Amino acid sequence: MTKYIARIIAKSYEQLRDLDKYHLDLKKRTARREGTDKFIVTGILNKQQIQQVQSDGYTVEVLSDLSQVSKERMQEVSKTNRFTESKKASELVEDAQLGGYMNADEVETALMNLSDAHSEFITLIELKDKTWNGRLCRAVHVQAGEKSKKRDGVLITGGMHAREWGGSDICINFLTSLIDSYINGTTISYGEATFPPIQVKNMLENLDLFVFPDVNPDGKIYSQKNDDPNLPPDDQGIWWRHNRNPAAVPHVDDPNHGIGVDINRNFDFLWSSGIGTVRSDGTNIGETYRGTAAFSEPETKNVKYFFDTFHNIKYYVDIHSYGEMILYNWGDDDNQNLDPDMNFQNPRYAKARGIPGDLEYKEYIETEDDKKLKNLADRMNYALERVRGRKYRVEQGVGLYPTSGTSDDYAFSRHIVDASNQKTYGFTIEFGKEEAGFIPTYSEMQNIIKEVSSALTEFCIAAATATNS
Repeated sequence: MTKYIARIIAKSYEQLRDLDKYHLDLKKRTARREGTDKFIVTGILNKQQIQQVQSDGYTVEVLSDLSQVSKERMQEVSKTNRFTESKKASELVEDAQLGGYMNADEVETALMNLSDAHSEFITLIELKDKTWNGRLCRAVHVQAGEKSKKRDGVLITGGMHAREWGGSDICINFLTSLIDSYINGTTISYGEATFPPIQVKNMLENLDLFVFPDVNPDGKIYSQKNDDPNLPPDDQGIWWRHNRNPAAVPHVDDPNHGIGVDINRNFDFLWSSGIGTVRSDGTNIGETYRGTAAFSEPETKNVKYFFDTFHNIKYYVDIHSYGEMILYNWGDDDNQNLDPDMNFQNPRYAKARGIPGDLEYKEYIETEDDKKLKNLADRMNYALERVRGRKYRVEQGVGLYPTSGTSDDYAFSRHIVDASNQKTYGFTIEFGKEEAGFIPTYSEMQNIIKEVSSALTEFCIAAATATNS
């Protein structure tokens, strides 16, 4: 059944939220208000769904025909492992430019080769929790300069959602560019954004950098191998979002999302609240199924490992597509700085939170933390804009659709739950235009890689400068 990336326009916020009854595959973080009577969200719809919502008074604009897009994108996935012979960062940078999205094996090979070639300051991390399909996941720890120096850590993750291939490519390209600059003393240039070698050196020698590029390799492998247009309607194929947990989703609202867990709803932040994951009648929202318990999935356990093991991680960025946004804490409700009693741990507000725009509940955040989050997000956006003039939306994660169980909010919540934990500022980057959908053309992805790498480089420089000041 042909699917489309479509923009849905509602006349009111109530009408926008009423879209839930159609069980659509919506990219809810793209939702925005563009006037008193214009509320917009995009998603993947088939022809029948488009006709249904149109007949109920919504305006629908088709942005792309995914039957053609899926065929084109499958041709842009690397069919081999380009990095078997590429050992050093400079070689990896060069081979990555040959074109095509990285497959899961390439991501792992790149990490292993980087750690082998530059073992004096890059350590390979093998995560202990294997995926449902038995894959071992890897990450790297970059620690240049004096090892005993006290420094803050930055964790960057990609590939949580299977169909968002570009997150891993961004992580590897960002990483190899930094290492190449450090080793060879070369300037990193992304359009008009330039980072001289002394700046990169100072950053890497005053910061612990952790990069986990492919959190959900099972999902990516499935997505990159399923372009059969004759798949049954309950199989998302290339547009798969979840991990590959084979258990059936209990009490699911939509058989199109009948198995698998949404990794980015499985973290221990208001997980039991069901905000954005469970409907009012108690059924699980298949699209954002949260799993049977917080950290029920090996993929989320692997991310948790970093926070539990490396206690200096003070900054966290999770890379997703799409929507051209840089999001910061919190995602469950609007922020407020006045009433510390109004917080996610207080059961008094269990039924009040998660309703954006209402006056009964807003999530507490300290004024200085709120400012710091916004400033860092703005700084990333400025560096991103200098690549080719595009500007992302910087905003709080809640938007028009509250969330729970997300990685960025979990990271920031840890120090509140347990004061002995490091305070970790959490961000999500949603790369790419909504018209391009989850998997842009690879030529466009190369531009996006430069944009987001510029943002991440500036972010790490800011983190290192704060540590060293």
